[in-house]
Amino acid sequence: MKKTVFIIVCTLSVFITSLSGHAAEKPLADEMLLIPAGDFLMGSSPEEIRAVKEKYGKRDLYKNYPFDQEQPKRNVFVASFYIDRHEVTNREYARFIKATGYAPPPNWEDGMYESGTEEHPVLFVSQIDAKEFAKWAGKRLPTEKEWEKAARGSFGLVFPWGNKFDPYKAATADSDLALIMGALCKFNSANKVEHAQGDVSPFGVHDMAGNVREWTAQADPDSASNVVVKGASWVDLSINARAAHREYIPSQAKSHIIGFRCVKDVSR
Repeated sequence: MKKTVFIIVCTLSVFITSLSGHAAEKPLADEMLLIPAGDFLMGSSPEEIRAVKEKYGKRDLYKNYPFDQEQPKRNVFVASFYIDRHEVTNREYARFIKATGYAPPPNWEDGMYESGTEEHPVLFVSQIDAKEFAKWAGKRLPTEKEWEKAARGSFGLVFPWGNKFDPYKAATADSDLALIMGALCKFNSANKVEHAQGDVSPFGVHDMAGNVREWTAQADPDSASNVVVKGASWVDLSINARAAHREYIPSQAKSHIIGFRCVKDVSR
């Protein structure tokens, strides 16, 4: 039986300077990347699930975790589409609010994000909010298979960069513990997009393993109110950073570890 799992924890989240990407004073490009049409390997094999359970299954957080729902590993065709290079930022979301009068996220003070976080992912947005932004931008949220293909490439990589987790590549709790220079535990924090330069998929898409979890348009077949969330956040372990990993979250939920990115159809 499928279970909804939503783990919110607080951990260390400081990266060393060598992982830093772009200069703070230079806005990042709001570009989209083309994901070509074709098959890709989606999901996890029984062997991969068995290995994950052996490594994490005895931990309290994962004893009843529904890893089996990632199966089977199969070839899936996906039509070509464009996807945002990185997660939607506070700066981009502020433009949406200014243009439409839409309510800002509840963690913004006086309707504005915290100074210095303009290039951080917008947080505390529900899937409903994300869909409204996408509609305004002339885009939409990705399906699960679109998101997964953009993250792992055509040959089914476990992580965007390969099949072995590397804490020096993605913004996850494993990275924090490996690279920590001091303690930081902010309820509404995340890393600047593209901060972890190694978290790049074969198609050039950034931050699909870590930083924040991401909403998709994929509904839970067993619950009309739940939708698929993909990827890991800076408070999650690497087990969540696998491209095949999925969680089912209520579409109206708002969290300090969930953001989103958009996709767009290719004109025929």
